[in-house]
Amino acid sequence: MTVSYALTTVAAVLVLEIMAFIMIWTLLTYSPLANNWFLAGATQSAKLYALAAAAQAGGAVLYPHTTFEPGQPSSIALSNEYFSSNQGNIQYIGAHSPDLQNAAFALLITPDGHILASSYLKHYPVTTLVAQLLPNQYHLITNALSGIPGSAVVDTAQGRIVFAVEPVLSREKKPIGAVYIHVPGLSAGTLLHGFSSLLLISSVFWLLLTLPVGVLFGLITTRGLVRRLHHLVTATMRFADGNYSQRVPITRADEVGQLEHHFNQLAEQLVESMKQQQLLIEQHTRKEERARIEQEMSTAHHIQQSLLPRDVPALPDWHFTPYYKPANEVGGDFYDFLQFDDGQLGIVIGDVSGKGVPAALVMAITRTMLRTAARSTFSPGEVLGRINNLLSADITTGMFVTCFYALLHPESGRLHYANAGHDLPYRRHGDRVSELRATGMPLGIMPGIQYEERDVTLAPGDSVLFYSDGLVEAHNARREMFGFPRLMGLLSEHPGDGSLVNGLLNELEAFTGDNWDQEDDVTMVVLNRTAYAHENA
Repeated sequence: MTVSYALTTVAAVLVLEIMAFIMIWTLLTYSPLANNWFLAGATQSAKLYALAAAAQAGGAVLYPHTTFEPGQPSSIALSNEYFSSNQGNIQYIGAHSPDLQNAAFALLITPDGHILASSYLKHYPVTTLVAQLLPNQYHLITNALSGIPGSAVVDTAQGRIVFAVEPVLSREKKPIGAVYIHVPGLSAGTLLHGFSSLLLISSVFWLLLTLPVGVLFGLITTRGLVRRLHHLVTATMRFADGNYSQRVPITRADEVGQLEHHFNQLAEQLVESMKQQQLLIEQHTRKEERARIEQEMSTAHHIQQSLLPRDVPALPDWHFTPYYKPANEVGGDFYDFLQFDDGQLGIVIGDVSGKGVPAALVMAITRTMLRTAARSTFSPGEVLGRINNLLSADITTGMFVTCFYALLHPESGRLHYANAGHDLPYRRHGDRVSELRATGMPLGIMPGIQYEERDVTLAPGDSVLFYSDGLVEAHNARREMFGFPRLMGLLSEHPGDGSLVNGLLNELEAFTGDNWDQEDDVTMVVLNRTAYAHENA
């Protein structure tokens, strides 16, 4: 019975081996897994040789003396330690070597399709056009020369052939050549011959050494252990491939159970460490981005400040008090003083719709246009009309500019002005406060607009407040607006000299409170004719 049990066990083992061979043969013959395995080896070789060629090139072109011959200074031959298996390794075959059947070889190809280096010189000599030697694979080679790698598996009468093409990239990641790898795969005949020898040896081995009790004990005691180890290995491989949710069940407190516990513990720690590292990277990136934006906004702020007048005009009997505070680093409000040769003074205040950098850019463009147009005419309405036509052609849809432009004749006190949709300035004459009205649409909405011009003569002691809507549209904590009536009332209470700006700012602060988040740019210009001025006849 012992002998029969042993023979039965040997037969069962041999049947298992035959079934395993059939499965392996089927997988290698019909399954894409075999193709993937062969392709992986060839692709790995192509990538390694491509990296070696790129490292040797060191620039934008391949090294002209590159070779696959081992021992040469310009050789890019790689030793077996670079390959996970013999699959993909290339043996150098010189021009005078004997022919080898189904030999693996590698080619280094220049951008114009010539062979620069060959590991099989007898059949694939250098300087030859690769299209003549490998016409069926030339389309993949041309793709690789343009930066697109490729690979394929072909079944021929001599067996399965695997080839892969990888681009050689410069330091700028531009293709400067390509590496072509040609590797023969395993054929069904080779597998069958090897398995026949293996089957004979194993049958003798099992017949002589296998005992029924040993076989039975081994099957009983190792089946569960192997299953647990298989689960552990599978989870490890999937975790290494990026599936970080893998965990294994712990069924026993033995040595394998300890491995399972340590695997789960290390997986949790690694996942947590990766989360922390990713969080640190994101925080660092956001910090750098904020610093860059703050630096750029600070530079833009200094540039915009340089566009505003550095000094106020110094005219006898006249006093000018400007104030400018943007809501952000840069804003869309602006004011300007234009002094002309005949003694007249241009006074400008404007407001670009929107905030931030776009509004600041439009503000700079409008200021430049206004200074240019004002030099060619003394008509405020005509100046605004020219700027409107220019802005209408180029300004972004939805953006516009409000602007009030006035010409002051210091001798007579005459103020000649036009308004392009800006908030009406206030004139204080004695205890009476009135608006300086003139009609006209904002700049940049549509071309061909006519702007009304008006005049007013400022007497000694009179003052004019030019301002932007950031003052009157400020809100307090109860969402109440500062408003035009409040401003008009304050003007009748405060003197119109240089202290008016500080007085209005104090009133604004008292209205909005200490925690006010400024909503819009606040700009004011106070024009005051001193009370001791003498009117000219």
